[in-house]
Amino acid sequence: MKRCSVLASITATLLLWSVAGHAQSPEIQKFFVFDAHMHPMANAYRGGWNAGDPNDPQFSLSMARQGGLGAVFANTSVDEFYSVNHIAVTEVLRQFDHMYRQVVLYPDQLGIARDADQVRALQKEGKLAIILSISGGSALESDLAALRMLHQLGLRLISPMHFFKNSIGDIAISKENNGKGSGLTPFGRELVAEMNRLGIIIDLAHASEQTSREIIAASTQPVINSHVAVEALVDAPLNWNDAMLRLLGESGGLIGIPFIPQVISPEFHEKWPPRRTANPSSRITETDPMEYTGDPAKIYDFIREQTQGSGSGRAERARRQRADLPPLSEYVKHIDHVVNLVGIDHVCISTDWGATVVSAQGIENAAEFQNVAQALLDSGYSEEDVAKMRVFDEVVKTAPKLTD
Repeated sequence: MKRCSVLASITATLLLWSVAGHAQSPEIQKFFVFDAHMHPMANAYRGGWNAGDPNDPQFSLSMARQGGLGAVFANTSVDEFYSVNHIAVTEVLRQFDHMYRQVVLYPDQLGIARDADQVRALQKEGKLAIILSISGGSALESDLAALRMLHQLGLRLISPMHFFKNSIGDIAISKENNGKGSGLTPFGRELVAEMNRLGIIIDLAHASEQTSREIIAASTQPVINSHVAVEALVDAPLNWNDAMLRLLGESGGLIGIPFIPQVISPEFHEKWPPRRTANPSSRITETDPMEYTGDPAKIYDFIREQTQGSGSGRAERARRQRADLPPLSEYVKHIDHVVNLVGIDHVCISTDWGATVVSAQGIENAAEFQNVAQALLDSGYSEEDVAKMRVFDEVVKTAPKLTD
């Protein structure tokens, strides 16, 4: 059966592009890539390097250019330790500052995008569009004023949940309510309404089933799950059942299938089950007690001490896992399942790079994005040369113009 192109799906996917004024031959034609979720900028901030440095095995600006990466939801990584100690908003500002400084360092390669039109404008200039995002609503410290001010800086997506239940709702690995978790809190409902008003996309990644259902019901705008795979294919903790996938698709939302081998391959999941603390920064959340009682002026010294050496351990684990990476065909199975369930306009791609250190075969770094395009084409998907960014367009453009 000939299918519509997943390459021209919505908000974050592979989109056809060509250099303005130059006809492209099939040999050099590339697909424009819009990644729904990655963390390398946050890792660069923590590691003290820049986007153009070759420090990250998954992402650099040169890799991004080679692979056709054109836009990305670049997530901060601010977990509960920061909110417990009332430095979460400060930490978001520090990471946003690092991203803005990358634009200053690489003005011919990067730009901050606040809406889909700016993504398209940066695409025409051959620049990577960075869309500021937050993983974990705890970073707001339960303060809508923080949300509004971060929106002024360009914040356009938040996943309210991350590793711990918080003042907004419950997490995917909750044992409450027969594993469905509890739902939105009163503050969570206020947050959903304000995010809708401002034009900030709500990302259900890591949220419990009940919290997700209540967000979908409460939101007046389409919502997404930026990195989730199919439970019917792999019974992993963060994967969704068909009922949830159908609910999100039928509500007008978007399902981002990640390259994470633990969630797309049953064999890999069995041998290398996901760990809760997948993010390199999250080791700080294992501090017991989580409340820091030392000199407030030295809290960042404490964070550095707690997280020191985490990179080497992750690198060694990744080295051992690479022998078992699943083929891209396993990834395409999840795309097919979602397309058959809810249609082509409700599926996209994501990497979760920076939080996960290995991917499927052939897509281990940003230089290899075109391999995904080829795998999809080989599987029977056809080309489209009209880029759509429906969810990003719909959520952002309906908000009031609060900034120029």
